[in-house]
Amino acid sequence: MKPLAEALSHGLWLADGAIGTWFLSQGVEPHQLPLLPLDHPDLVIRCHLEYLQAGAQIIETHSFSANRSKLAAMGWDGSVGELNRRAAQLARHARDIFGEPAYVLGSLGPLAVPVDSPIVPGLDRAEAETVYREAVAGLLAGGVDGFLVETMSDLATVEAAVSAIRAESDLPIVVSFAFSPLGTTLYGITPEAAVEAVMTLPGGPPAAIGANCGSGPSPLLDAVIRMAEKARTYQLPVVAYPNAGEPALRDGHVHYPASPDYMATIAPALKAAGCAVIGGCCGTTPSHIRAIRQNMQGDLHPQLTARPGWSLTEDVVPKSPDPEWSRPPRLVHELLAQQFVLSVELDPPRGPNLTRLVDAARQLEEEQVDVINVADSPMARVRLGALATARLIQERTRLATILHFTTRDRNLMGLQSDLLGAFALGLTNILCLTGDPPGLGDYAHATAVYDLDSIGLTKVLAGFNQGLDALGQPLGSPTVFSIGVGVNPTADPLEKEIERFRQKVAAGAHYAMSQPIYAPEQFYRFLDALGGPLPIPLILGIMPLVSYRQALYLHNEVPGITIPPEVLSRFESVQDGVHVGIELALELIQALRAGIHGIYLVPSFNRVEPLVPLIREIRRLTR
Repeated sequence: MKPLAEALSHGLWLADGAIGTWFLSQGVEPHQLPLLPLDHPDLVIRCHLEYLQAGAQIIETHSFSANRSKLAAMGWDGSVGELNRRAAQLARHARDIFGEPAYVLGSLGPLAVPVDSPIVPGLDRAEAETVYREAVAGLLAGGVDGFLVETMSDLATVEAAVSAIRAESDLPIVVSFAFSPLGTTLYGITPEAAVEAVMTLPGGPPAAIGANCGSGPSPLLDAVIRMAEKARTYQLPVVAYPNAGEPALRDGHVHYPASPDYMATIAPALKAAGCAVIGGCCGTTPSHIRAIRQNMQGDLHPQLTARPGWSLTEDVVPKSPDPEWSRPPRLVHELLAQQFVLSVELDPPRGPNLTRLVDAARQLEEEQVDVINVADSPMARVRLGALATARLIQERTRLATILHFTTRDRNLMGLQSDLLGAFALGLTNILCLTGDPPGLGDYAHATAVYDLDSIGLTKVLAGFNQGLDALGQPLGSPTVFSIGVGVNPTADPLEKEIERFRQKVAAGAHYAMSQPIYAPEQFYRFLDALGGPLPIPLILGIMPLVSYRQALYLHNEVPGITIPPEVLSRFESVQDGVHVGIELALELIQALRAGIHGIYLVPSFNRVEPLVPLIREIRRLTR
């Protein structure tokens, strides 16, 4: 999946349609709309899913009005950052469920009043930027791929929003204006003037400019044609999100006249004008987006062309798999005896479609990663089964996997059955984990099983390797599992963690994989407490940080992760957090290289691309 800024410069992409219109069609009252990510998250996910299923390759968060200026008018005084974070998370969750690659844009709409300017008095510019920064911070924490500053009428508001984004992030920005049938915005800006204005925005021009909302497809097309002619001189991509016509009240409901078929006939003209993205605004629905996709299928960028559905299909699981898929994968403990091992974790999607995940696995294969860790519903959130995911990754790539296997969800009988099934499917590398309690995740009232803990699971696997089940009864033939266990070098109390680590080794563990650490001192403290050399090979966990807020979140809210103050301070006033995170990871690897046997990378938000420079540098250092 290309970075968003690069994607906008190559090919035609299909965006989603109106979010508010969809919610109103589901019986939501207008005053309820801004707070839906907190009050009705399932409904938000359904909305995003319907647009993805219709063919949208770019979706925007439900955060258009999620700024303190507008929310204060409703009398709401909750956390704007949390509201925006949840909106971004829900969009990403919908994408995970759908399983196809798609971009998530954080939506920033106008404030309740315009920003003060020589023409229009209003909100103080510095205050406006502060209001936007609060929303931007939440969207970043939720993991957006870029920002859509939309439905803009005045340049001062655009400047405040863009400044707020660039103070927090270097992600791509799309700026979209709303034009009337007269060919100007509410405050008299023409399409040509809008292009000229964004070229001088703080920090430089945006990744794209465009038009949305307005009075319908035809007036918007006129504005886009004028805008595109000027934008071509600057090689600036153009986006278009037309309304479904002028709204009218019919039987007490707002009705938009432009049908899906009519909207589809406008799409080729938008493409001919030079649009890089076509979506829909007020009044458009998944049916409109589906009609555009069907009419423009041959023109859309093929990388993200959506399938009609999102369940596993024949083109996800091939009829004739690679004949080498069933070859015995390299056992991790044997690999550790021969070389420095590099592993990367991938979380299964929230739905049954594995396309995006397999694409990421193939990219890791190209970067010569040795093995992929497949997490088992981490943080107790429901995802596609790790066993099925690992099997399909091994089928679609030449990489071995390490299957995370928790005792949280299976009783002793089901646990052994699944392990035997894993072995029959060629999944011979198992990481034994107790698993996060359900209270951390989506189903807080779900019942955990925990017939065994990770030590007991290690004993079961060791018994399987001797041809015996948990009761000591023969299996008929022994298995050949490579048994991994987890260890947390930053645990408190550390003495208890070390005692459990020794028990895991005694139970038959072949190697250990650590929770992410962020400073050499954390590892040295663990070794000192251990009081001797590592009894089994250790693969060190590293989760490169991407921002100060992410670091604070991990430190304060994710069990097992401790980030030292000196590391947090490296991020406090830094915009390019990704670069700093990679620097810190490399420093850590260079300091500890002699005492470890491999690296276990955990990508933020399941994004592989930012890890590529780090993977290449690790390969250079460890060859």
